[in-house]
Amino acid sequence: MLLALTLAAPGPAGWDHAGYDAEDSFYNPGESVVNAGTVGGLAPRWSVALREKGGACGGPSAPLISGGGDGSVIATDERGISSYRAMTGRLAWRFDWDDPDDSSTPSMAISGGVLVAANSDCQSMSDPNGRIVGLDVATGRVRWRIASPVPVASFVVDKGVVVISGGSPSDEQVTVAYRATDGREVWRKALYEASGVSANGRLLLVKGKTTTAVTITSGVASWTKNRIWYAESATPAADRFLVSDGTALTAVRASDGAQLWTAEGKQSALIATDGRRVYRSAERTVEALDMSTGRRVWWRQLPAVAGQPVRAGGLIYTGGAVLSAATGAQVGTVEGFQIVKDGRVFAVSKNRLTVLAP
Repeated sequence: MLLALTLAAPGPAGWDHAGYDAEDSFYNPGESVVNAGTVGGLAPRWSVALREKGGACGGPSAPLISGGGDGSVIATDERGISSYRAMTGRLAWRFDWDDPDDSSTPSMAISGGVLVAANSDCQSMSDPNGRIVGLDVATGRVRWRIASPVPVASFVVDKGVVVISGGSPSDEQVTVAYRATDGREVWRKALYEASGVSANGRLLLVKGKTTTAVTITSGVASWTKNRIWYAESATPAADRFLVSDGTALTAVRASDGAQLWTAEGKQSALIATDGRRVYRSAERTVEALDMSTGRRVWWRQLPAVAGQPVRAGGLIYTGGAVLSAATGAQVGTVEGFQIVKDGRVFAVSKNRLTVLAP
């Protein structure tokens, strides 16, 4: 049964998706304090040890920020999820998995005051299950839980809707949408595989050798192409998807699926975009491609494997080296999983969450 959705009014700006927004652009356009001139002066403001547990399946990942810079920082750890006050690092609440040894690191997003976290079993190869939980952002109280018969292979939250997708040797592939406020099912599509990217409420679903764009609130299709495209990111304006097919990176117009350009050999799950350039990590290299043409703008080889690129304040954070977004020149170093918000860098490295500022 389809459910009517009431969209919550937006709250104070935070970093409420792993990729900054539902587009997974990994681009914060509002940052100006931490830039090429100040990144070299970053110093720790507070730091906390994240919980550890021997034998745990999950662990630390990039944090989220709820309610802007004076809100909360929400981080995963080996036992579950912890929330800290953004200004001081004071613990606000904790949530524990029932069995940390069989619970993978969750994907997370915030919608209408609810922290949605989804993960999967780790111990079963033939019949793994998934779980989705909605927590009150302010208190950590459980608002709703869902036991999924399939593992969570992809996850996205947009327009008040949570979409997960998965399958296993024991369960057919399925994509299911739930309401973020209470976990009620909105729609489902058997045999479809979703990408974890929403371009202003438009998702790409793969079935067989076709890709279909659907509306996240209803599941209604808008276009279908005879191509296998997995969305890795979308532009901040939500007008283009950046998709991969295993051999190339392609820019696709979100409104009708028109193929705008293809860069052979540039497929990667580690993509960021500011709408002007595409930033791509692969092994020990980071490069920028022109969004209009797909041609290389700059290329940089790093001393270590590059992580997910994050674009903020004219810089590209790579999990180690910090590069100029315009030229690729290295201007600093910050280790770990990083997000950048309100003049501070929130970094997770070696089971420790540290907040740095100039």
